[in-house]
Amino acid sequence: MKAGRAALVAAALAARVSLAAEGEPAPGPAPLVLLVQGDAVAGSKPAPGAVDPPSGAALRLRRLRAGEDVRASVLRVRLVLEAQATDLPYAGIEGGRLPGGGAVRLTDGFLAFIPHRAFEIDVGSERVPFSLSRQVEEADLRLPERAAIVAAQTPDFRAGVALAGDLGLLQYRGAVMAAAPELARTFSGGALAALRVAAEPIGPMGVAPWLRRPQSEADPWYAWWRFSAGASIIYGTLLEPRTLALGADAQLQWRRFTASGEYLFLHAPTGDRQGAVLEPGFFVLPDRLELALRAAWSRSPLEGEAGAAGAGFTLYTHGGHLRFQAGFEKRRDSSGWALARATLTL
Repeated sequence: MKAGRAALVAAALAARVSLAAEGEPAPGPAPLVLLVQGDAVAGSKPAPGAVDPPSGAALRLRRLRAGEDVRASVLRVRLVLEAQATDLPYAGIEGGRLPGGGAVRLTDGFLAFIPHRAFEIDVGSERVPFSLSRQVEEADLRLPERAAIVAAQTPDFRAGVALAGDLGLLQYRGAVMAAAPELARTFSGGALAALRVAAEPIGPMGVAPWLRRPQSEADPWYAWWRFSAGASIIYGTLLEPRTLALGADAQLQWRRFTASGEYLFLHAPTGDRQGAVLEPGFFVLPDRLELALRAAWSRSPLEGEAGAAGAGFTLYTHGGHLRFQAGFEKRRDSSGWALARATLTL
């Protein structure tokens, strides 16, 4: 029995390596990109520098993204614009800002050359390859908002040149990018170099393994303990010049249970910052209802040591394009938020 199980694992691993070596094309992206998120904020007390809802209770448009994502032969073009509520200004570390500022920004705007799945080069504005949580699309988060340490200390979108590839058991992405969040400033505000490497030794994980379908015995990986491990590094002008940021992350999945965690350390001339986030979750109803918890810790020169706890659920409708979430995060300094969110995505 054990020998047969080991043979099955070996065959599956060989198939994954062979797939990468032969350069099988990845599933093509949908030509239309659409993300609409609306919030009902039950209560909020923003923390300084955090990406939190405005104080009090409110109904608001959290985020609207629309654009195109087209691939033809070895070329891919992705262009996505985002707008959000005018009473929720972008945090200082959030990029893609257009001249004149305002509530609209360019998140993705790049041209990619992909002759093989193991080699890809992108030019333009895209996600910075740092932090596991930052790689997860906003529609796919298990709680409505990212942990405060991630939202406040890690960059999201920047303009530059990136090199990436999928080697089957190992994925990598490195980039040299403009440090300034404003697109018009290009490299006048300094530059940063970022690299993220992730390994999946047993089975497919990705950055959002809880989205794998179906979560039943029809999935050949359903009954296997699967895990991934990743490491990230940034050097350059991030929070300030000569910032060195390191990150380590891991994910574990078995049947309907998925846990993810990461640790971040930022060394800067004005003082070091660090933090950790742990998010376990379980599908109570397969493919439909997931409950998730969050525990977070951080330390910085200005705020000192801080802790946070959160919980929430996500309800997926048939097809997964419409989702409903509710969640809260409470921090030791009494800041935090509680809200319900509806998300439509294509």
